[in-house]
Amino acid sequence: MRDGPDVADVVVVGGGPAGLAAAAEAARGGLKVVVCERNHAIGEPVRTSGGSFIRPLRRLGVPSSCWHPVHRIRVIGPTTDVVKTYRTAVGCVLDVRATYQWLAAQAVDAGAEIRLKAHVEGPLRADGATGTGRVSGVRVRDPFRGVHELHSRVVVDASGHTGFLAREAGMRPRNERSAVGLELELRAPGYDADEAVFWLGDDIAPGGYGWAFPCGAGRVRLGVGVVRPDSDAEPRVLLDRLLDAFRSLAGPASPAGAIEMHSGLMPVIPPRATQLVGDGLVVVGDAGGQGSTLLGEGIRYAITAGRIAGTSLVEAGGDYSRRGLASYPRRWRRSTGRDMAISYAVNTRICDYGDAQWDRAIRRLDRLTPKQAARVFASDFSPGWAVSVLMTDPSLLLSLARAVSRRAAGRGAASQRAQSP
Repeated sequence: MRDGPDVADVVVVGGGPAGLAAAAEAARGGLKVVVCERNHAIGEPVRTSGGSFIRPLRRLGVPSSCWHPVHRIRVIGPTTDVVKTYRTAVGCVLDVRATYQWLAAQAVDAGAEIRLKAHVEGPLRADGATGTGRVSGVRVRDPFRGVHELHSRVVVDASGHTGFLAREAGMRPRNERSAVGLELELRAPGYDADEAVFWLGDDIAPGGYGWAFPCGAGRVRLGVGVVRPDSDAEPRVLLDRLLDAFRSLAGPASPAGAIEMHSGLMPVIPPRATQLVGDGLVVVGDAGGQGSTLLGEGIRYAITAGRIAGTSLVEAGGDYSRRGLASYPRRWRRSTGRDMAISYAVNTRICDYGDAQWDRAIRRLDRLTPKQAARVFASDFSPGWAVSVLMTDPSLLLSLARAVSRRAAGRGAASQRAQSP
């Protein structure tokens, strides 16, 4: 037990990539930081497949020991099949535990304290436990201190899919749509460790996709993901079905036994639906809907958002009001806002696709160069990419423009309904 009140400058709720990245930057700037992680270990349980891209990971400083590179990306549709090959690998599969624990080591080395099995039950308010004033800490339950109050000048909600602190503060909507993923990590030495595969179509994952991601040492992550409530398909049933397709790739004589099972949720909410800062409260990562909803990739985006948030906490100079923290949402939107908006618009469109539409989309993907296709997979919709695609397949840009305009029209209609008497 500690003597006296439990106090920090910054309390981070959640020891995932966003929370750890924010903690490291804040601690590096001289702030006293405490991270509350509800599980017994950082990176446990694994809740994501870890598919990512090497170039942005290197920019973030993630060591190459944390990923397995892939040199081919294959997309299999109902009647179509396309392969993009890369002499120098662009895609990779992260060792999720190693990546999270590397981030944790960065935070600890910077001076942050990580408390495990620390379950945050709710926020503290400057005007009382049931008030609506500035957030002034959290109420925590852990095996060592029991239920206690942890006071702070600012709280970072990095609680993942639930985003419960932000939701309670009215800063983000409920999860009306969520991506649901289920995955087996298989011992499958016969599978080609250079190739990542995506399956599309109603038989595999209606409204979503299936995947096979090699992660090294003869292991492969085989999974399916669907979006609720767009699809009512049961991931466990879909995964059993996908095993048959996988065995044909791995070779019928090759063993393919399960070693681990992973499952996870990702919010599918509009990028601007969450207010990222409040008085004494900052929201990062999945809690703020800051992942790419195109393929469900979140880790590198979470690290980026966490670092921007942590830097903004330092630069706020103790002013943890909305105004004092305003640089964080501005910088984040400038960094990834465009790509997240396009990814979300495309997600809302393709969740309604049937087999014929998927085959059409894959044939269109086949017309892109490997470099152009890789940037689609990576949700990198920069102006330079758009110019290059305009020269190759103008119809793809037209399709993206329609998705974005349809999403914008939907926002406008929703706003009008909300304002009508």
